[in-house]
Amino acid sequence: MLKTKEDIAKRLNIKSYEEVLQFPKYFEFETINACNARCLMCTIDEWDGNPKKVVSDELWRKFVENVKPHKEWIEKITLTRDGEPLLDTKIAQRIKTLKEAGIKKVVIVTNAQALSKRKSQEILEAGIDEIYFSVDGYSKEAYEKIRVGLSYERVLENILYFIVLRDSNFPNTKIRLRMIEQEENMFESESWLSFWKSKVDLEKGDMVYVMPLHSWGNQLNTESIDKVEYMSSFACISPFSSMAIHYDGKVGICGVDYGSKHLLGDFSKSSIEYIWQEGFKKARELHLNSKRNDIWLCRGCDLWDRNYKY
Repeated sequence: MLKTKEDIAKRLNIKSYEEVLQFPKYFEFETINACNARCLMCTIDEWDGNPKKVVSDELWRKFVENVKPHKEWIEKITLTRDGEPLLDTKIAQRIKTLKEAGIKKVVIVTNAQALSKRKSQEILEAGIDEIYFSVDGYSKEAYEKIRVGLSYERVLENILYFIVLRDSNFPNTKIRLRMIEQEENMFESESWLSFWKSKVDLEKGDMVYVMPLHSWGNQLNTESIDKVEYMSSFACISPFSSMAIHYDGKVGICGVDYGSKHLLGDFSKSSIEYIWQEGFKKARELHLNSKRNDIWLCRGCDLWDRNYKY
C-alpha cells in the first residue's frame, strides 16, 4: 500500500517521484460509449449506451499525435473504458495506428459477443498485444443471469476460435480471461478457473483470474465505514500513473468515474500534458496527505490494490 512519494516511484519502477508528473504511463481511451449487454454489475443505465457516441476523427487524431512523442514512456494504452470496443467499426485500424506510432502495448477489453471470425483476424493482424475477455460465469445459467443480453454459447465459440487463431498465426498476442466474482457465480469460481486454464497457454504469458466485485467508487453501492477508514491513509496509484479519456474528451479522476463527476479536464480543449500536470494536481495532493476521503469516488476504493484468484 502506498503512503509516500518514494512508494509511488517504486511501484511504477521509476527513478524518482518527479518523473510521475511528465506524462501518464497508462491510458484508457474510450473510442465508443455503447454496449450490447446490460450486466448486473455495470452502471450502463446511468450512461446510456447510444451507438452514436463514438470518438470524433479529430479527437482521435489529436490523441495519437499527443501520445506518439511519449511512446518510450507509455507502458500501455487500453482502447476500452465503459463501452464495448468491438462495436467500434474502426477498432482494428485504431490498434494498427497506435502500433505504427510505436506504442509498446495496445490492449482491448471485450465481452466477445461481437468477436466474429473476421473481427478476430482483423484485430490480430492489426497487432493487438493483449486482449482481455470478460466471462462472468462457468455455466450458461450463471453467465446469462449476469451478462444480460449476451449468449453464452456464442461468446464461448468466439473466444475458443480466437485462441486457435492466435495459437496458429499470432503467438505474440497475450490472452487474459477474467471473471468478476459475485453472488450469482462465486460457487463456480474453481470450475471456471480450471476450464479456462486448460484453453490458454499460461507458460507463454496468458492469464486467467477471478477478481472481486467493486463499487464503481461508491456509485454502484457504498463502501463500508470500516473500509473507508482503513483506506483513508493510503494513496491510490491511479492519479499518479493513469488517465482515462472518454469518447468526448472528458477526463475524470480515474476509470471508475464513468460520468466524469470528478472532472479533471477536457482533452477536446486541452493537451494531455496540461490535464496531467494541472488537472490532477489537487487529487494527488489529497492522496499523499491522507485526505483521499475528500473525494467521494475515492472513499474506501481499493480497485488497484486487490487480491485476485489465479
